Amino acid sequence: MTRIISWIVMLVVGVAVVVFAVVNRSPFAIDLWPLPYQTEVPAFAPIFGAAFVGFVAGGIIAWFSAGVTRRRARFASRRAETLERDLGKLKHQIRELEHRQKLPPADKS
Repeated sequence: MTRIISWIVMLVVGVAVVVFAVVNRSPFAIDLWPLPYQTEVPAFAPIFGAAFVGFVAGGIIAWFSAGVTRRRARFASRRAETLERDLGKLKHQIRELEHRQKLPPADKS
């Protein structure tokens, strides 16, 4: 259900972006101040450019802020692998000791 709602919202946003771009096609001049250049672009281009830069900047900030969580996850994964390996070794040692002493196997609960 959540996936359907997100698709509907994205469709509405996409239609709004297309309508915005079509309505704002009129060109206007952008003066690149320190440089001696002036260019004409459609009105929607700088707005979309600024939105794209903001999107990328937000993604980079989110990626860096999640770094601590990723580091903790890597540490926990390595720790779990080490503990599983140690558990396997200990189970193997228990079986060897039981076999040597000819004791009945330990309860496996």
